[in-house]
Amino acid sequence: MVGRSESAEETRRLGDLRRAQHADATLRNLLGVLSAKLELCATLPVYEWEAGSEGYEECATAFRALAVAERRSCSEMLDRLREHLDIRAARQGGTQ
Repeated sequence: MVGRSESAEETRRLGDLRRAQHADATLRNLLGVLSAKLELCATLPVYEWEAGSEGYEECATAFRALAVAERRSCSEMLDRLREHLDIRAARQGGTQ
């Protein structure tokens, strides 16, 4: 599970990457989606807890299931980001 402090740290690092790579729209898009997913992964457990504490078990279950799916999706986006960065590095290495 992604905690709030990890999410803030990851978001800062994503921001650093974004600023360093102005011209790559795909990188910006990957980072934007990943940033949103990290924020959602950090928030969904809170929504689950709130729904459960208010007695809305079906909603809590839905938030829990969504959190699992989002963590999986976030992992997939991280894989795509790694691949993209590897491709960029290979292309830049070949042109220098």
